[in-house]
Amino acid sequence: MPHRFFYDGSFDVDQLLLDGSEAHHLLHVLRMQAGDTVLVFNGTGAEAEGVISKTSRKTVEVQVTARHAAQAKSQTPLILATAVPKGDRFRWLVEKAAELGVTKLVPLLTRRSSVDPGQNRLKKLQQTIVSAAKQSGQIQLMELTEVQNWDEFLSEISQTESRLLIADPAGSGVDFFRSGEKRESPVVILIGPEGGFTPDELQSALEKGAKSVRLSEGILRIETAAILFAGLIRLTEPSADA
Repeated sequence: MPHRFFYDGSFDVDQLLLDGSEAHHLLHVLRMQAGDTVLVFNGTGAEAEGVISKTSRKTVEVQVTARHAAQAKSQTPLILATAVPKGDRFRWLVEKAAELGVTKLVPLLTRRSSVDPGQNRLKKLQQTIVSAAKQSGQIQLMELTEVQNWDEFLSEISQTESRLLIADPAGSGVDFFRSGEKRESPVVILIGPEGGFTPDELQSALEKGAKSVRLSEGILRIETAAILFAGLIRLTEPSADA
């Protein structure tokens, strides 16, 4: 299978110019040359096949030979709203969530939160999302939003048709998907900080219709709970022809 590269633009033109880290990886890591075949995706669900037509030290031109129209999403929209773990653990969480096909990741500030990643750090994580999509074969880039306050996020999301699931050590196992449930209805996973949600935060989520879910007999780190929860959703969601 041809190597995949990210192109931040439209496929309406026949000649695509790769630069920056994508061109560097193609030229100096993979050592590809003119005439080699590549796959290019732009993170919106579209993908194109092409042939390298010209290279320079820092850029690569790709002649488009075929385009694949964006396909209807086969997976349930999945929103991961999570407190932010310390250090490099957040980058790992973002990477694995993108590999799993999480639709949107929302960094949360709760009463017990100890980390606010800031806009600069969130911006730098965009390359992590691109790399994860390339590695896992995703053609839709996960959206990483700005940090949101718990109360504001809960108020906004509760006004949608989303299904809310909150990680809670005192919760119980539930069926993530009910019979006949629409695949297009987003599932929202809520993950608290180290120390967990406060009783008031948990109660406010339950009052908004959230279901509390116990993921483990033990206490999990933020990133462990987030990826386990997202993985279980992807594993148990109904098939496209169900």
